Amino acid sequence: MGQSTVFSQVIKLIPRLKFESIVARHNGNKGVRSLDCWSWFGALLFGQLTGHDSIRAIERVFAHSDPQMKKLGFGPVRRSTLADANCNRPVEILEDLYHYTLGEANRVAPSRNGFRFKGDVFALDSTTIQLCLSLCPWAQFHHGKGAVKLHTAIDIAGDLPQFAVITEGRKHDMAAIKNEIFFPPKSTVVCDRAYVDYVWLNSLNQSNVYFVTRCKVNCKFKVVKSCKTNRTRGHICDQVIYLKSIRGKVYKGKLRRITYRNPDTGKRLSFLTNRFDLATQTICDLYKARWKVELFFKTLKQNLRIKKFLGTSYNAVKAQILVALISYLLIQILRYSLKTSISIPDAMAVIGTLLLLREPLKRLLGDLPAVTRHPPPLQLSLF
Repeated sequence: MGQSTVFSQVIKLIPRLKFESIVARHNGNKGVRSLDCWSWFGALLFGQLTGHDSIRAIERVFAHSDPQMKKLGFGPVRRSTLADANCNRPVEILEDLYHYTLGEANRVAPSRNGFRFKGDVFALDSTTIQLCLSLCPWAQFHHGKGAVKLHTAIDIAGDLPQFAVITEGRKHDMAAIKNEIFFPPKSTVVCDRAYVDYVWLNSLNQSNVYFVTRCKVNCKFKVVKSCKTNRTRGHICDQVIYLKSIRGKVYKGKLRRITYRNPDTGKRLSFLTNRFDLATQTICDLYKARWKVELFFKTLKQNLRIKKFLGTSYNAVKAQILVALISYLLIQILRYSLKTSISIPDAMAVIGTLLLLREPLKRLLGDLPAVTRHPPPLQLSLF
């Protein structure tokens, strides 16, 4: 038996029986005659991994009944049928598949992955994805523009998105996740000032969840204790405070306020946290680690297809973003399973370029062979 294609090795990470059980849960194939949910998902995944952002290009690959595609259970895909599926198929199928893939990625991910910190740390943020407002009138943003927002939190130790909340662009970050997302006890959430809502911060504190965030400029507080700091390292102050504004009084309990000045740029940052057991520099380092979620959004936008969409409905846009996240998780599963040092962008580039090649992924994603460098030849002196 010959070696299967790279695409076959990637999609086999999702058991067909598991996928069909998810489809049956949501009646995804009810009334379907030509394009079942497995072929619909396979077409979207193929487009993500190869970088195809047009339905016509995907149709060309699946329309000729290739033996390898038939072997994987994919039927022919037509433009109109795929467009209708993007608009009408239950997107909850992809949501459940995303959570299943996330569970598999968490299972094979290394425990610490070079991040030396006791406990789970999540970097919370959102990114804006531009849309054409005339084609997507539901995606109101501002100044006559259209957009959607992807809200997620990255597990800093494993670089894995722990959830995906997709909303229209004008919805505030806090309103999108306030009653939707719950973090496990003893974990630490790192976020910027957009998530400073004292009701939400109080609920985190009551749930035994730690947080590190930026302090707002108009924050009113009363200092009850000041700790010694090392100003040579940029630590301006380390205080125990109580909030005294009308909104701040919603937060029950004390907080820790740390002001840090970057020695290189001179920029000052003030942090609020309910962690009193960590050193001042550790709090600053935790907020600095929040940059990992920005790197995740950068990787997602540059290496996967979430800039040009195959449909204009909310269902089609959400489906494509979810398949992009599933693609990211599948590549992470491969990296962790093969224990390779290849970066995520490089792994995406290799898989996307060689998707129909018949080569083992272990060889394509493994370490590069050592190169023997010969000394330069001796040259005769002119003098």
